[in-house]
Amino acid sequence: MNIVQEYYDRINKIIQTIITEERESIEKASQQVAQTVLDDKLFYIFGTGAHSIMPAMELFLRAGGLCNVQGIFPPGLTDFDGSPKTERITGFASRIFDWYGVKGGDLLIICNVNGINPMTIDTALEAKKLGIRTIGVTSVEFAEHAEPNIPNRHVSNKNLHDLVDLVVDAHVPVGDALLDVPGVPVKVGAGSTYPMIFIVNSIVVKAIEIVAQNGLKPPVMLSGNIARGEQYNQKYRDKYRGRIRHFE
Repeated sequence: MNIVQEYYDRINKIIQTIITEERESIEKASQQVAQTVLDDKLFYIFGTGAHSIMPAMELFLRAGGLCNVQGIFPPGLTDFDGSPKTERITGFASRIFDWYGVKGGDLLIICNVNGINPMTIDTALEAKKLGIRTIGVTSVEFAEHAEPNIPNRHVSNKNLHDLVDLVVDAHVPVGDALLDVPGVPVKVGAGSTYPMIFIVNSIVVKAIEIVAQNGLKPPVMLSGNIARGEQYNQKYRDKYRGRIRHFE
């Protein structure tokens, strides 16, 4: 089989599993996100790993997405952002919450496909301590099969899906990569990006529909790269300026 076709088939199978098995969890997550719009509040999304940061980047100020979202982007998290690798540092989450203004009663989506690293677990534990409502987007299978006490694990050996209020399972296999190639000793083809991005966008589009069904115009961003895009978005820039970090 053509390896590109095989890769497509494997990704598609994961997404189909999400559609079948995570429908109820996505619906519940969407209801919570929609309520933040109805209450004129922000919701927060934190991708707590070097590549798991991508779902937070995807939702933040995104064409076709909600404007009332604060992406959390601490320094040192991505692989291109230098050292130290903050995803492997404990004790940093409380300072991040302080800087972004996340507090008790707020809604926080925590995205991490393996759900085991120090930043991820610290974030979930700090959120629980402060009374922050949490949705975890993660792979339960990956976390439960990650060995205890490996270098990238939080010292507690806890898993994200055991700590959050609501879990949306990304159904990514252990190790992330999906394909076998003859002569290559490890699997190839990352499996987590598409499912994680699909889940968070699904939560948002359903939330937008819920808000509209409640008779309120949801604050949806228009692409700034089309005619009238910047003018359309100006009202949201005026509304959220001073409330959202990184928002000019």
